[in-house]
Amino acid sequence: MPTANWDSTQIDDETTPTVEDNFDSTDDSASTSAASSTSGTQDSDDSSSTQTQLLAAQAKIAELTAISQQALADLQNFKKRTEEEKAAFITFANAALITDLLPALDNMERALAHIPEEPAAREWAQGILATMKQLEHILAGKGLEKIESERENFNPEYHEALMTEEGETDKIMRELSKGYKLGKRILRRAKVAVGHGKTGDKEHPKTHSKTKE
Repeated sequence: MPTANWDSTQIDDETTPTVEDNFDSTDDSASTSAASSTSGTQDSDDSSSTQTQLLAAQAKIAELTAISQQALADLQNFKKRTEEEKAAFITFANAALITDLLPALDNMERALAHIPEEPAAREWAQGILATMKQLEHILAGKGLEKIESERENFNPEYHEALMTEEGETDKIMRELSKGYKLGKRILRRAKVAVGHGKTGDKEHPKTHSKTKE
């Protein structure tokens, strides 16, 4: 029976890795490692870039929010200032008109203070009284207020002293003419008589003793 002769050299050449094979394996591993390293670095750069963009967007949002809040506050202040100026203008216009009407109101009061006793006079006095009450009601609706005077302490801001008379010092004894104010604005000070702190000394009759002659 024929015996098979194996060439050991041939076997060794087929099964033993060559130097070229080792170099090829090393190159493949290096390429894989380099690719993996490059991919990791790129992912890190992308993450860092996204974080930077997010922080920049948040800063921009905060800046725009502050600007919008300041603009809203400025608008509210402007509206408030405009309303105050409008109210002040209306008050000033009303003050001028009401001041012109005060003498007419004074004349009505004087007329009512001197009503004759005749029945006919009483009838027209009722008409004047109704007209005066209506005028006072309208003016009060516009903010007109009477300055309190009688038995009040004298205040030069609200009162004008025309005379002094017996009574407590700096106490208003009589109101001679009414004063009025519109809000905080004084339209006319009240004309008053102020006490000077002195009272009249009553003369006591002297008693004379009779001497016997």
